Amino acid sequence: MSLLDPYIPLLFYLAVWVVIYALAVLLKADKHGIIARPYYLMLKTVVFNSWIERIGGRFRRGWLAFFDIGAAMGIGLLIFVIYSFINNAVGLFRHSSSAGPTLLIIPLPGLTIGWDIFPYILLAIAVLLIPHEVAHGIASVLDKVPLKSSGVFMAVFLPGGFVEIDEENLAKRKARTKLRVFAAGSFTNVATWALVLVLLVALYQPAPTGVLVTGFTNGSPAQTAGLPQWSIITQVNNNATPDVQHLGSYLGSLSPGTNVTVHFSNPSQTLKVTTGKSDTNSSRAILGVQTANYVPLRYQFLPVVSSYQLLTAFGWMQLILLGVALVNMLPLFPFDGDRYLDTLLGVLGLKNTKNIRTVASVISLGLLGSNIILSYILFGTIFPR
Repeated sequence: MSLLDPYIPLLFYLAVWVVIYALAVLLKADKHGIIARPYYLMLKTVVFNSWIERIGGRFRRGWLAFFDIGAAMGIGLLIFVIYSFINNAVGLFRHSSSAGPTLLIIPLPGLTIGWDIFPYILLAIAVLLIPHEVAHGIASVLDKVPLKSSGVFMAVFLPGGFVEIDEENLAKRKARTKLRVFAAGSFTNVATWALVLVLLVALYQPAPTGVLVTGFTNGSPAQTAGLPQWSIITQVNNNATPDVQHLGSYLGSLSPGTNVTVHFSNPSQTLKVTTGKSDTNSSRAILGVQTANYVPLRYQFLPVVSSYQLLTAFGWMQLILLGVALVNMLPLFPFDGDRYLDTLLGVLGLKNTKNIRTVASVISLGLLGSNIILSYILFGTIFPR
């Protein structure tokens, strides 16, 4: 296996990107509203403006209530994210078991993440950014703040959408309008996160019932023995394996070369496997399988593979939607939380808010940076691959 093999898909992707960029330049795509740069492609148009205005006008009362709730909850989100970052940073500094790693996901497939999860992250980012920006647009048009343009973009690996609001017009509006607009994106992300959570609870059972085989390692003993991919392991030698942890614990008690009987979700199916040895611990027995907890659907309307893919997509949406929604409400320039705080200070009667905003930005940057740095020191490279 060549050292370049893991990077071939990435190089191919970048080559395709270069070709697309070159074609956009040669065909003068800017005449059609497509802005081409080496690191992004953007479709900037006013076509979506009327669509956003129609949505905002059709359910005006409902949207006003929704974004009023968002404006009020913005205070809670701002306080909660600061408290969470302080609490987690202190926990990381003290090596507390309650503190967790801060995930900073830079989606570079083949480098920081695996190609197998790249589509899930793309989907999660799209579900994050598009409703986020549309929410800003709807909150603006509700109070007749004009939209300059809107569109979609692809920044090499990052998809998304944007809405360009008339900032000069917005600056002249009442504080209530500004609070709605600035909190709209994060509040919509939180609402979307809650919707995904409801779908998870409604569709899936509350606990795993086995171990799903998603792939194999090189020279896998299980693959050699004929174990099919996407099998669900429920027992090994009559020892229940309801999840990955139980399977790993039992295999850890065995020695390499041990003959085991693997049981599947179909009770009539079993397979004899001779365990191999771990590359990192020669005394540890392995099956040579890549695994995930198998959480069954409440109603089996999807095959096992599709059920796993949907659950994985929901998992990434949960992680990214809530995480970005909270970070975006940090009072840190240029996040929405900074502008939300500025408006809030104005409501409290403070006219010169620059110094307070600067201090808030410095503190927020320090909290964000300390969480990432301490997380890296304690947990190492935590990019999911």
